[in-house]
Amino acid sequence: MATKQIPIDQLILGMYLVGMDVPWYRTPFLSHKFPIKDLDTIQLMKRHGIRMVTIDTSKGLDLPSCPPPTNPDTLERHAQPEPPPLDSVASVEPAPPANTTAAGGVARHDAGQPPSVIYAQAQEAVERIFTDLERGIPPSPEATKAIVSIVLEHVLSDHAAMATQLAIQKIKQFDRSLTTHALDTCILSLIVALESGLDQPTQELVGMGALLHDTGYVRLPRNLVRKRDECTGQDKTLLEQHCKLGVAVLAEQPGMPEDVLRIVKEHHERSNGSGFPAALQHDQTSQLAQIVGIVDYYDGMVSRRGTRPSMMPHDAVRQLFLAGERGQFEKALVELMIRSIGVYPVGSLVRLNTGEQAVVVGVNPHQRLKPLVKITTDPQGGSYPTPIAVDLAAPSADHTVRSVLRVLDPTRERVNIGIHLDNSDLRAA
Repeated sequence: MATKQIPIDQLILGMYLVGMDVPWYRTPFLSHKFPIKDLDTIQLMKRHGIRMVTIDTSKGLDLPSCPPPTNPDTLERHAQPEPPPLDSVASVEPAPPANTTAAGGVARHDAGQPPSVIYAQAQEAVERIFTDLERGIPPSPEATKAIVSIVLEHVLSDHAAMATQLAIQKIKQFDRSLTTHALDTCILSLIVALESGLDQPTQELVGMGALLHDTGYVRLPRNLVRKRDECTGQDKTLLEQHCKLGVAVLAEQPGMPEDVLRIVKEHHERSNGSGFPAALQHDQTSQLAQIVGIVDYYDGMVSRRGTRPSMMPHDAVRQLFLAGERGQFEKALVELMIRSIGVYPVGSLVRLNTGEQAVVVGVNPHQRLKPLVKITTDPQGGSYPTPIAVDLAAPSADHTVRSVLRVLDPTRERVNIGIHLDNSDLRAA
């Protein structure tokens, strides 16, 4: 990397940005690494007090021999740089034109980016939050909302694509950290909040609370947190203090919404009073905390932690149903959760009544037993040259009626689900 710090007045189209002199959470950009593709982005940076930036000249343009004029009117006439070398052009990531701002004042320079890019950028931002927390610096409400606003924008745009990205990340990452669990819980909580009909400001509160729900763990021994699903006795009692500890940590930062603090404090409470830290009943617990609580419960089951293997998504859905029967969660909330993720969640491997094998790639909210699938093998077990995209709820062109016969274990079947979710080459049935 060949980096150079320059005044923002010298920033021109074609340069590749890698840093700013203002903390990321005080800017409208989720990431501080992107190519400069339009003048609106430069003007937006100036309005947010950015005076010095760092560029990478190996990925974009260097300073021209003469600095460009700083007057915005003349800047537009002179901002077309000399064509860069071909290798420099090839290394600049394509980006769509920037809009000014999105919900919550967050810039939408990354609108249209694939879910994998959004996930990676959000994960980087969440890692910064948790790194600061470990240093004793709680996140500001603005920093948290900046991440949630970007994620929510993409959930609203295509929550099926974001659900697919979650499934891919689950498969790719051997063990889930606090950071990835926080982000995954945030994304899925936003999907559930959207399904529940909550308005957008309330959805943002759900996302903020989900992102910060495990904040208190940073005040506990790391080795204890890592094996938290295996702890008993005094260790378990100590771990259960993370709800109160999280509230104490976040309360050090003024302006954190009370709804967010309640989510952090109450996400382990259960409707029948069997939860912690206060054994609250359903009517004593925040509705938003209940949403994050059931998502946290589900994500914990489908994530590998320490020596405990992850559960297949379909089996986790069954456990959700049983938790509702036991009264841990309200049955209406369990129904809402299953409607959001499906009886056969994205990433499930299934056998169809035709004998074909398929991977679930989407959910039909109103026909939960009939997901969108990618059929990968024929009835004899041979691989289709091109996977077949089928909506089991829709009539097929060849009048074949397909349905899910049973769920398969990808490990036993030696199927790499991630490859099929990543591959977008499909033909319609």
